[in-house]
Amino acid sequence: MCQSAENNRPSQGLEGCAPLSRRDFMLGSALAAGTLALGSTPAIATDRTKNRHGLSQVRVIQAHSEHVIKPLGIHEDVLRDLIEIVVTRLSGKEQAGDAWHTFLKPDDVIALKFNRNGANTIATSGPMLRALVDSIEEAGFNRRQIVAVEVPDELISATQTQAPAQGWSETEFDFGSGSDQLAAWLEQVTAIINVPFLKTHNLAVMTGAMKNISHAVVKHPARYHSNGCSPFIGDIVALPQVRDKLRLHIVDALRIVFDGGPVPREDAIWDGGTLIGGTDPVAVDVTGIHLIDRVRKAVGLSQIGEVGPPEYLEEADARGLGTSEMHKIMLEKVKL
Repeated sequence: MCQSAENNRPSQGLEGCAPLSRRDFMLGSALAAGTLALGSTPAIATDRTKNRHGLSQVRVIQAHSEHVIKPLGIHEDVLRDLIEIVVTRLSGKEQAGDAWHTFLKPDDVIALKFNRNGANTIATSGPMLRALVDSIEEAGFNRRQIVAVEVPDELISATQTQAPAQGWSETEFDFGSGSDQLAAWLEQVTAIINVPFLKTHNLAVMTGAMKNISHAVVKHPARYHSNGCSPFIGDIVALPQVRDKLRLHIVDALRIVFDGGPVPREDAIWDGGTLIGGTDPVAVDVTGIHLIDRVRKAVGLSQIGEVGPPEYLEEADARGLGTSEMHKIMLEKVKL
C-alpha cells in the first residue's frame, strides 16, 4: 500500500498502486507487478478484460501523484502526465498521441465537458483544460476542433478553443422517464470527453461522470432530481444524441468534495491528486464512490456507498450503460 498520513488527513497514496517515475512513463516502461501490462489493442475494443478467474471485467484507471498539487496551484506538467497515463493505459498504446487516436477520429469536433458548479472554489478546471488541449493538439488535432463546455470565456480565448453553441434544440426528445429539449452544443460536436469533478451530492448521493452529462444537456434539469435522480440520469445519458458521442470520461479528483456537495466548501475538500478514467461512466462513478468513502472514513464520516451504489447507477447498469458492481471492475492504480 502506498500511503502517507499527516495531521489525520486521508492517505494521499493509493492502495495497490504501482510506482511510476515520470521518466519511466515517458519511456513507456511497464508497470510494476500487480498491474496490467501495455498491449497494442485499442481501448475501445478492450473495454473489458479477463481477471485471473476468467471473469469479464471493465477497466478503470486511477492515476495519482503527490506532486500535482502545489501550495499555489496545480503543477500542470505533472497533470498532463497523469492525463496521458490514463489515456495510454486505457488504449493499450505506449504513446499519448496514438492513444488519443483510439478515442477520436481525425475530423471529430471534440467537446471537453467540464462542470461550472463550484469550479471557482475547486480551481482545477483551467489547468485541466490547458493540459488536455495541449496533449490533444500534440496528437495532431487542431485546437479549433475542441469545444470547451462550461468553462469561462477567458479560458476559451486563452486556449484558442471554440465556445459551445448556446440554446436548446427545437425538438423535445423522449427519454422514457421524461422528455426535454437538448443542449444545442450536442449538435455542434461529434465526440465528447467528459471531465467531471468528483463530489458528494445532496440529492443524488454523488456526482461524477454520469450526472455531469445528464443534467447538463437537458433544458429543465430541476425536473429530474426526484428519487435520487433515478432513473433520469441513466435515461438521459442513454439517448443516442448523447451516448453515441461519449468517448472517454476523465474524472477530476484532484480536489475531491467529500461532504456537503455539490456546492463545495473549502473545509470539505480533500486534495486527492488523482484522476479516474474509463470508457464506462458507471464503472468510473462506482470507483469514485470508493475514493470518496476512503476520505470520509478517514475523517470520521459515514460511508455514502456502504449499502451499494446510488440507485441511478444501478438503473443505468440495468439499461446497459455500464457496470455498477465493483467486483466486475478491473481497477488499475498507478502512482506517478
